[in-house]
Amino acid sequence: MGVLGTVLAFIGVLVVLVLVHEFGHFLVAKRAGITVQEFGVGFPPRIASVVWRGTRYSLNWIPLGGFVKMLGEDGDAEAEKMRRRGLSDAAVETAMRGAFNRRPIWVRIVVLLAGVAMNFLLAAVLFAVAFSLPGQQGRGPLTVTEVQANSPAVAAGLKVGDVIVAADGRTFDVSHDLTAYVRSRAGHEVVLTIRRNGEATSLRVTPRKLTASDEAKGLGAVGFSYEPQRFVEVASTVHGPLDAAWQGLSAAGDLALKIPGGLASAVGGLLGLSPDAGTAVGPIGIASETGRVLQAPLVAQLIFVGILSVNLAVLNVLPFPPLDGGRIAVVAIEAIRRRRLPAEREALIYLTGFMVLIALVILISIQDIGRLIEG
Repeated sequence: MGVLGTVLAFIGVLVVLVLVHEFGHFLVAKRAGITVQEFGVGFPPRIASVVWRGTRYSLNWIPLGGFVKMLGEDGDAEAEKMRRRGLSDAAVETAMRGAFNRRPIWVRIVVLLAGVAMNFLLAAVLFAVAFSLPGQQGRGPLTVTEVQANSPAVAAGLKVGDVIVAADGRTFDVSHDLTAYVRSRAGHEVVLTIRRNGEATSLRVTPRKLTASDEAKGLGAVGFSYEPQRFVEVASTVHGPLDAAWQGLSAAGDLALKIPGGLASAVGGLLGLSPDAGTAVGPIGIASETGRVLQAPLVAQLIFVGILSVNLAVLNVLPFPPLDGGRIAVVAIEAIRRRRLPAEREALIYLTGFMVLIALVILISIQDIGRLIEG
């Protein structure tokens, strides 16, 4: 897939994930009687828009997802503007009757969590569909396609292009069985029989034990990626829609629990607090991976988008402004203080969080570019 195709595919996936997220906010806000001023596809400037039942629905030029604008979601900033225009307090309160910040604490929290819930639900559905489809099972020897830095594979001398034909003298027809065997030997030496440049040789490697955080960062017991000799189609192991739904929910839940640890290590690496900065992937890295995955079978595509959707859900629930979790934290502070934060202070909290978030995205993007340059 060319650069243009990769970019378009990434934008398409991003738009779907963000719109699903925003639709969650929109749907629950409407049900709660909150005034939704605009539901936008993309970001302004506008291409076209229409107003229906008090909400403006817009199509915008910047195709990076979408947004929902609710009255009062920025605190009392809009109310202050009305007062500066000369409206009385009574008129302002009437205008703000459907405002987000005038709703009970629990209603606002439910609205903010709705986007996260929609992304989680989307992932569960995608996983369920993927598990219901015939799968692709790798067969035969494994050709090494990538070796992770600072891994047991590096220490053992494994190189890209090596063909792994056996482990401890045992051959495996199913590729996954070989990797499962090696992983089961964590902490114990394994002798890999490989072919390198047509010649057979042996390498000794000690697989590492993996934590949930390691798995979330994509680390392997030995630390290499591979391509099987061939793929064969195998029947799904799912037994009906209910089993598929349960497996989809379970997979989404298991993944969600693993993400925070990996994310914390990656951010710590960016800040120089841990050696794991290289595991963080930003928009550029995701776009590059999207181009590769879209050339894979449908099952892999569904799982990939599901993984992104879970990541988006977990990221948004973190207590960091201006993410949904950060907004929930502000609402919680308001509940504890039993009074609203001043509009200027709330705006400053969101602005500061946004600047920090942009700085992290820039740092991660620099790493993504470095990976692309290195090939």
